[in-house]
Amino acid sequence: MFFPAEGYKWNDLKRYNADLRQRQNDLDWDGAKSALASGYADLIAFITSKSEAELYGGPMKGANNKWTPGRWAEAAGPSHFRSAAKFVRAEIRSREL
Repeated sequence: MFFPAEGYKWNDLKRYNADLRQRQNDLDWDGAKSALASGYADLIAFITSKSEAELYGGPMKGANNKWTPGRWAEAAGPSHFRSAAKFVRAEIRSREL
């Protein structure tokens, strides 16, 4: 497991996001919706498959900090959806001008 992603450090997030957008540049609207739905399903499956102790009993393996898996899920899951929504709204606004 890599945090934040393989080949990136926390201070590389802008580069990571730019690289991700480039890799997904040809993704159409249906593909984007499908990817978000799949990510949501994965997040829910992760949360529901873990016990309270697994979610909050200790630091997440590989994260190199004190955050528990549950805390990561609480913070990172919604954050990705907020970022996606912000990006989509900005794209829609830019095309309406």
